[in-house]
Amino acid sequence: MNKSKSQLKIVAGIFIFTAIAFTVMYISRPTAPVEKLEDRVERLEVITAKKQDVFPTVNTQAVVESRLNINLKSQVSGQIVFVSPKFLSGGFFDTGDVILQIDPSDYELALIQAEVNVAKAEQTLSVEKEQADIAKRDWQKYGQGEATELVLRIPQLREAEAGLKGAQANYAAQRIRLERTEVKAPFPLMIDQKQVDLGQIVSNNQELALVFGTEEAEIRMPLSQKQIDLLNVTNVGILAAEDVLDVKVRDLTRDNNIIWNAKILRFESSIDRKSRVYYAVATIYDPMNLKQDKETPPLLPGVFVDIEVQGPKISGVFQVPVKAMRDDDNIFIYEDEKLITKRVVVLDRNDDFITIISGLEVGDTITVSPPFSYVPGMKSLIASLDGVPVAGRGGRQGGGRPGGAAPASRPATTATAAENPANAPASADGQGSRAERANLTPEQRATRRAGRQAAGVTPPQGGNQ
Repeated sequence: MNKSKSQLKIVAGIFIFTAIAFTVMYISRPTAPVEKLEDRVERLEVITAKKQDVFPTVNTQAVVESRLNINLKSQVSGQIVFVSPKFLSGGFFDTGDVILQIDPSDYELALIQAEVNVAKAEQTLSVEKEQADIAKRDWQKYGQGEATELVLRIPQLREAEAGLKGAQANYAAQRIRLERTEVKAPFPLMIDQKQVDLGQIVSNNQELALVFGTEEAEIRMPLSQKQIDLLNVTNVGILAAEDVLDVKVRDLTRDNNIIWNAKILRFESSIDRKSRVYYAVATIYDPMNLKQDKETPPLLPGVFVDIEVQGPKISGVFQVPVKAMRDDDNIFIYEDEKLITKRVVVLDRNDDFITIISGLEVGDTITVSPPFSYVPGMKSLIASLDGVPVAGRGGRQGGGRPGGAAPASRPATTATAAENPANAPASADGQGSRAERANLTPEQRATRRAGRQAAGVTPPQGGNQ
């Protein structure tokens, strides 16, 4: 029992001694001096605030679509007896080109029958006209009083005239139906997807192909209220010629910087009730480059593009780099050797610059190299102003050394002494330091001995000659 208590006392003593030792070591540990942020002097690159004129740009994204997208349908029924070799996905047809033809036999026979009916109606009308003339002459010769229309065969004449018009109308209808057996391109178009082929029997109003126009492409661009204001949009609907805006279109899937030129010709007159955005419609002429008068490649429908719209000129604003801003509404300013922030009103921003309409004054020094850690009112000095290094206190000169380039002369002095030992500064005994004598060559030592002898100086015994 006594042995166990002794062991416990030993263990407890070791534990207490270890704890005291660690405490002493922790308290007496060396600590590095910590520089307070408010005591640190930052050297800043600043620019002078100047008013200027800017052309704001608005960026958005959208999908390219053809202005004309239709589902081509048959207007008559029958068997397809001819298809154009170009009746394939991607095939181009100009206005009036025959895409395919439906069997015209039944419609040709119907047209012939209609032509016969027209001839019969013309004959009937001729007979009625002759009989009406005979009835009129007979009444004038033998009749008394005023003759009725029936006596003069006027109703029969009208019926014959109407019959002729009906026959002629039927003939025109049959001729139109015969013409519709040839399915022609209503405008310059390209086949997107064909849905029938040679030999297939189609009915009236059946879908034949999906096609799109090639003369114009449209981009329906979403714009926020701020972007609309930035573009200074004052009218909606179809714009007047002086209000048309230029647009640059880029394909996001292409690595090279290819730009298609477009124009905003109209703004839709209603806002999207779900997304709460406006829509502007930009037009690109000949997007497929079928006329071969452009250097840009074809811009196909369905391509997702990046759009840049340049707005009208805005005068008297400030444009500063993005890195000069502390946050969305505050900018770094150097004032009275201190770094402070100032609240500003931002008009526009992009990846590189911020456009400010108020909050700055002409001549303010804007900091474009703010510190990583910022304390309001921290001490600062100007290193460069408008890209020009500032000499003197806090300035940078000679490769960024504070206080000018004077320190660069020290290595030059050392080099001169090594090259010309006779003129090098000597130690108190006139012989230089031991380390300096050890680095001399035999020729330099001989030169130094000659100089000492000429001056009457005796070298010490055991020295490094």
